[in-house]
Amino acid sequence: MRDPITVITTVRDGEAFLDRYFDNLGQILGPHDHAVIVDDGSRTPLITPKNWQNDPRLTILHPGKIGRGAALNLAIENSPTDLIAIQDIDDISLPERLDRQVDILTRKPNQLVFAQAASAPWRPTFGKAQQFAPSRLYVGNPLHHSSLAMNRSLWIRAGGYATDLPCCIDLDFYLRTCCLANATMRRLNTRLIERNFRADTRHFARIPDAVYRQTRTAVLARYRAYLSPSIWMTLAKFRNFEMFVGKDIR
Repeated sequence: MRDPITVITTVRDGEAFLDRYFDNLGQILGPHDHAVIVDDGSRTPLITPKNWQNDPRLTILHPGKIGRGAALNLAIENSPTDLIAIQDIDDISLPERLDRQVDILTRKPNQLVFAQAASAPWRPTFGKAQQFAPSRLYVGNPLHHSSLAMNRSLWIRAGGYATDLPCCIDLDFYLRTCCLANATMRRLNTRLIERNFRADTRHFARIPDAVYRQTRTAVLARYRAYLSPSIWMTLAKFRNFEMFVGKDIR
């Protein structure tokens, strides 16, 4: 029997996804796993479905509108297990996800373990967990936060999620965990999350492009001194120059 893990989710006004989400939760949680959901100020407060009301594995918290970073921290604070898996309300975990990530984290706990984030067709077989350099994030962020699993100890050592940023908290957390808590990142080249890529049905707050770019620039500048020179940093300089002259090469 594998070690237990807690799936954490934050939601604000995500009623359209709840039936599918809870059906999926029932499929993936083991008998000793848990789920913690933080309702981040929904207009209609999230209620526990009838078939989950007596299930000790589920905790729903209603702190009011506190922001995504604070909501993630609250969820992890209330998670009863050392292992944490993040899942967005509009994404679906495939059956192998928790087993695969728990296996990796049990053997190597000092890691952030992601599945790939890509809209291209997936290969049907499992691939290896490949190390992902934090300097790669300076060129672009292909990681999918909803596919992240980690040990609570990394979250503690990194100081949790930032609560003072207008956006981009995931990128900040990845870099801070690697630069300040000496974690490594690994990405599985197999599908463990069925991600919703449709812009018209994705559940997220749209961030003005100028705010995103300013925040991203500030976050990258904050951790640049911690990273050794690499090909990714060289490419990042070229990319930033292209963006400056109006040719975004994403």
